[in-house]
Amino acid sequence: NDKKQIQEYCQKIDIGTCIILSATISYERDINFNSEPFSTNLRGLNNLLSVLQNINKDIKIIYFSSMTVYADTNTSPVIESAELAPLHAYGLSKVYAEDLVKYYNFNSVIVRIPGIYGGNRKSGLIYNVIQKMKQNEEVTIDTSNLEYWETLHIDDMLDMFYSFMKHYTFESKFEVFNISYGEITDCIETVYFIASTLKVDAKIEVKKKYTDFYLANNKILKIINKPMRYYDRLKIYIGETV
Repeated sequence: NDKKQIQEYCQKIDIGTCIILSATISYERDINFNSEPFSTNLRGLNNLLSVLQNINKDIKIIYFSSMTVYADTNTSPVIESAELAPLHAYGLSKVYAEDLVKYYNFNSVIVRIPGIYGGNRKSGLIYNVIQKMKQNEEVTIDTSNLEYWETLHIDDMLDMFYSFMKHYTFESKFEVFNISYGEITDCIETVYFIASTLKVDAKIEVKKKYTDFYLANNKILKIINKPMRYYDRLKIYIGETV
């Protein structure tokens, strides 16, 4: 959000491609454009893009967006051209951010990803369920306010993105890609899969009030190889955390 600092930093380095990962997450439904996540995800992004445009209009932009831009009523799998109808402030900020990237007219790519698990993350539905089941504790899953959860392992996301960057040629001025397994992912089935893999009989209470939707990956698979399967990766992750 400090445009002067951005200018001073960017003038010191040679920028060919700018990969934008930073964002502030908020699942509030009340919209206040003067508060987070809009100040970082929009005002901060605008500062960055305006500085880059003044440096070199040929800089390529890769912007990491989110599946939260889509409506949860979309038919699965959700393709890149599906309706954008976010449910909360974070998703809305991402919709506006994508438009901001397009407005600046760089050669740009929008990457939409689901929730990420793995790596050093010590939170989230998958991590927390594994930890509880290791202690044979009761697991209660109330999905009434869940809306989105983590379904893509960080290693697979990075592998797919790295492969994409190696082969993508920026022939389009502005293009959108989902990065995902392209498989049905269901939080309840995932919880039972974790229990089965760990061979525990922890009590599982389920209060399910919505249907998971998942991202199609057909478009990006024209550029990269198929990723690991969802449950194959989850099984490895479970073994790593035991």
